[in-house]
Amino acid sequence: MPLKNKHIALLLAITTGLAVALYFDFHWGAIYATVAALSLAWWVWKRQLEHTGYLLLALLLPLSVKVKLPFGDLHLPAEGLIVVLSLVVLLRLLAPLNLSIIKKNPWPLLWLLSFTPGIWMSEIPLVSLKFAIINGLFVFTFYYGFLLLGNRGKPFPIVPFMWGLVPVLIVGLVQFIKFDFYPLTISGIYQPFFYSHTILGASLAIIAGYAWGQTRIQKNWILIAVIATVLTVLSGSRAALWSLAFMALLWALMHLPQFWRWLLPVALVVVYLGVFGTDKIQESFTYNSYQSHDPQATIVEKSMSVTNVQTDASNIERLNRWVSALRMFEERPLFGFGPGTYQFTYIPFQEKSLENRLTVRNPDSPPQGSGGSAHSEILLQLSENGIGSVLVFLIIIGRWVYYGFLRGSLGSPQTALFLALSTYLFHMQFNNFLNQPVFAFLFWGSAAYFDIQLRRKDHELLP
Repeated sequence: MPLKNKHIALLLAITTGLAVALYFDFHWGAIYATVAALSLAWWVWKRQLEHTGYLLLALLLPLSVKVKLPFGDLHLPAEGLIVVLSLVVLLRLLAPLNLSIIKKNPWPLLWLLSFTPGIWMSEIPLVSLKFAIINGLFVFTFYYGFLLLGNRGKPFPIVPFMWGLVPVLIVGLVQFIKFDFYPLTISGIYQPFFYSHTILGASLAIIAGYAWGQTRIQKNWILIAVIATVLTVLSGSRAALWSLAFMALLWALMHLPQFWRWLLPVALVVVYLGVFGTDKIQESFTYNSYQSHDPQATIVEKSMSVTNVQTDASNIERLNRWVSALRMFEERPLFGFGPGTYQFTYIPFQEKSLENRLTVRNPDSPPQGSGGSAHSEILLQLSENGIGSVLVFLIIIGRWVYYGFLRGSLGSPQTALFLALSTYLFHMQFNNFLNQPVFAFLFWGSAAYFDIQLRRKDHELLP
């Protein structure tokens, strides 16, 4: 019986994977993993089990832990399943060839392609290639994969994701009790599942935004919205808390006619500046003495510490990272220093006057509590990829704001998805999580179903 084209394609893919692995002298473990992933992807594709795979992935993402393997570190089992599902998505698009879904939704792919010049011009090409591949896996699995799934009538599996969070929250509570609820320990109590309370807070904020948007359609989401909001506040992430306030402001403005949604906030800002000038704003940055790491500070005081740029080391170091990113962009505005290279290249660009106890002077021995990258999604892309990636990313965001906020209505099915995304539109000014699988699922998944709902009139895809 002659082989079909799809069988030939699979055979070529396996052969190519093995050849690449052998050429680069990869460990045999990587070769076995490649063959296993390709075989499992073929089986899932053949039996049309993508929906089951995504449900399982949603449940396991919060519960995955970093495992050291001979060929690298992976968050298992989630990242293994992501690789499999990304291959399934490629098979759906290529066998038979069907690129209509990409033609209708090209912007995330264009954003990925904007990484290419930066890879060629990168300071560390292998790091940039790996970083681009990771982002590619997330975009194809969580955006285009969910587009394919949603067009088949399957809902966004955010509910299984929430169930997966329950054991994580229980572990966090148990560890917090172990440390006698000492506030400074909150950053690490969710390990080994979440490396920091900030990414958990950002994830909970997205869920809260989605849940509040759903309450207009289904009242049983009110309890989930309240719980998610409380958990976001208790997560200890200042940016997550303020992102909820930002989402609530947008939600309130959406009760107004479309014209007033942008005119009212603009008018209020103009009136405020006309009456008070910038003196009050400058005072909040000059005289604020609240400390984010003060164990005696209340939640409100910690939230208000965001404008303390005089004595709060966390805020000062964030400014230092922003200045470094801007200086890197000034030096290489077109293609940047290469995707994924900021943490390896920013040290010479730091501002002396902003150095503090968290400042990294030796990358091999960073100070305790000093982690992260540029602490800004936009500035990170500017420094690593140059202006092209940022422009495409801003177009993607602009579409959501236009259709979800300026043109959206509270009874529209995409409102919940926009409110979910809006929390990160604020949060991404202070942190960057798109290269983390657990957050990429929420972000690109919400984006995919938002774009699907733009073309639909009903609520059938919202659980």
